[in-house]
Amino acid sequence: MRKPLLFFLTMVLLALAACSNTGETVNTSGPAKNDDQEESTDEGKGDITVAYFSAGASNNYLQTGIQEVEKVATDYGWKVDVYDGGFDPLTQLNQVQNAVAQDKYDAFLIEAVDGNQLCDIVQSQVLPKGIAVSAINIELCGAIDEAAEGTLTFVGGQGVNIYEDIYKNIDENNPDGGKIAVIGGPSTGTPYLNNIRGMESVIANNDKWEIVGPFSTDYTANQAFQVAQNTVQANPDLKVIFSNYSGMTNGVVEAVNAAGKKGKIKIYDFGGDEWSFNAIRNGDIQQTVIMLPKEEVQRGMEAIKLHFEDKEVPTFYDLTTEDILPGTPYVNLENIKDFEAKGLPEY
Repeated sequence: MRKPLLFFLTMVLLALAACSNTGETVNTSGPAKNDDQEESTDEGKGDITVAYFSAGASNNYLQTGIQEVEKVATDYGWKVDVYDGGFDPLTQLNQVQNAVAQDKYDAFLIEAVDGNQLCDIVQSQVLPKGIAVSAINIELCGAIDEAAEGTLTFVGGQGVNIYEDIYKNIDENNPDGGKIAVIGGPSTGTPYLNNIRGMESVIANNDKWEIVGPFSTDYTANQAFQVAQNTVQANPDLKVIFSNYSGMTNGVVEAVNAAGKKGKIKIYDFGGDEWSFNAIRNGDIQQTVIMLPKEEVQRGMEAIKLHFEDKEVPTFYDLTTEDILPGTPYVNLENIKDFEAKGLPEY
């Protein structure tokens, strides 16, 4: 008699456990959510779980974005899981595949390491599941100023067009041209590739410019120092260096200053963090291009929110035109106070 009783009690406990877990199950059907579904906050619909695929988590810019996505999710009453891509396209691809297989996400916020590599899986596996997709910083499927097919939006941060504008600005500020060294991040990453495409589009065929590099790094100051040191020694007539992340530009500055070339080699930066603002004031760098990791995440999450509220979603957000900017993304000694008056930099 004990065995039937024990079996009965076990089945009751399992049934109760199943009932308790049901309340935590996320409906991954996306737009098909019930119209009368309760909202957990006034900010956005509740019971939404988002996977945030960050390109990495090893620098201040990326960490600021991760902190912001967690803050926005809390404000909306949503759940968010963060995936660190480690600047490795294959790692991020596997993360997306695993997230799809989990069947628990309503939306993906994707900061791609390689937007072209992720294109197929987004089109063939993510979207057919009814998962809403926002792309930030790096375009998916080559869609530079619009959302990739089937996705909600693209928040432009490091597209080819951004780099083209940067090189045009450098060209205008240096009418005599000369030797320019180009230093980027990991060679497999879309920011590096977009940087090269922008360079090729604007100055590669301009006779007044001679390109040294481009060089790829791991975005760290130590590696950038070694690259810049070797480049400066091998090119005593170097005029300009463009470094596409502030976290490594400080290594570039150290190498240039150690070679006694401060003020003789103009350094242009992309990042716009606290260090770069100080470097402008110190005369270590000529200019930086502001980056907005908070707004980047906010706009991507905003698109998801609008989607689930059945409202119109902008298919493209241009971060260079954000209201927080004083009319330009280029920070230099002449206008730095205008940026600071806007509360920048933000990381």
